[in-house]
Amino acid sequence: MTRHHRSLQISPISMLITLLLLLAFPATTNSQVVGKGYNNSLIYKMQSDTNTVYILGSIHILAEEYYPLTRAFSYSYYNSQKVIFEIDPEVLFSLSPDKTLEDYHYFQDGKTLEKVLSPRTLKLLKKRVAQMGIKFESMNKLKPWAVNKVIGRSPLSTKDFRPDLGIEHYFYRLAKDAGKPTGGLETIKDQLDIDDKLPLKMQDDMLRQTLTVSNSKENERQFFHLVKNWHQGNFVELEHMIQEQKAKNLTYHNALLTNRNKRWIPQIENFLLEDKNVLVIVGAAHLVGDDGLVALLTEKGYELERVSYVMP
Repeated sequence: MTRHHRSLQISPISMLITLLLLLAFPATTNSQVVGKGYNNSLIYKMQSDTNTVYILGSIHILAEEYYPLTRAFSYSYYNSQKVIFEIDPEVLFSLSPDKTLEDYHYFQDGKTLEKVLSPRTLKLLKKRVAQMGIKFESMNKLKPWAVNKVIGRSPLSTKDFRPDLGIEHYFYRLAKDAGKPTGGLETIKDQLDIDDKLPLKMQDDMLRQTLTVSNSKENERQFFHLVKNWHQGNFVELEHMIQEQKAKNLTYHNALLTNRNKRWIPQIENFLLEDKNVLVIVGAAHLVGDDGLVALLTEKGYELERVSYVMP
C-alpha cells in the first residue's frame, strides 16, 4: 500500500472562524486535475490498493463571492462515494438540541464569571456586552471559553461571511441531496472538551485577548488575510500563520490541532482499507505544520499528492 499528505485553525482568528452550498457544479474526471500545476486548493489525495482518500482543508465560514468552487473541489467530491467531516453533520445540524451538551457551556458548581475572571477581564467584558445590548446577568454563569465564542463571532465587516456558506455546509448539502453517506472523525463533546478542559486562567487570558482585539481593524485584516491564503491554496503562508499562533499559546495549539490530528490518523488509515473512495473535510489548519495531517501521514510513509487546478 502506498502512503500520503496535511490541514488549519486558531487564536483570535480561530475565534472568528470557530469553529467544516448553494451552487452545484458539474462533475469532472479529467485526470489532469491532479498534478503539479497551479494549486488553488488545499486538497490532497492518497491511494491504497483498494481506493483513494481525499483530504480537503476547509474554511468554516465563507461569502457567496467564493462560489462556484474550482474544479479541484468538484473532482475530489464527485470521485468520492462517502464524505467525512470533523463532526457528522447529521448530528451537528440536528434540530433537536442536547441539553447535556448545552449544560457544558455553564458552570454547574456555583461559580460565575464575576467569581473567576480577573478584574481587568471582567471590566472589559461588562463594557463589551453593554455595547452589544446584552445584560451581563444573562451570561454570568457561562464559562469563560463559552463567552469567548460569543464575543469572537463579531468581526467588523465580515457580515457577508456566514457558516451556512462554509465548505462543510456546502458539501454536506451536496452529499445529502446525492444520498452519499457522511460521518465524523469526532463528536460534539470532543470539540467542547478542547476548550472546557483548559485551565480557568488560560480561559481568562484568551477571553481578555479576544476582548482586546476583536472588532479591531487589525483583527479584520488578519481574517481577510487568512481567507485570501486559503482561497489561493497558499500552504506556506497558512503554515506561517499557524506557527505564529502556536508560539503564542502552545497548550491551546496542541489541544486544538496536534492532539486531534494524532487521533484522526488511525481513522484516515482505516479509510484506505475500504473499497470506495472517501473525501475527508477538516479545517485547513489541521493540514499545515510539522504536526499537521500532511506531515504526520508523510512521516508514516504515506505518499500524498496535491489535487490541483492545472492552468491551460
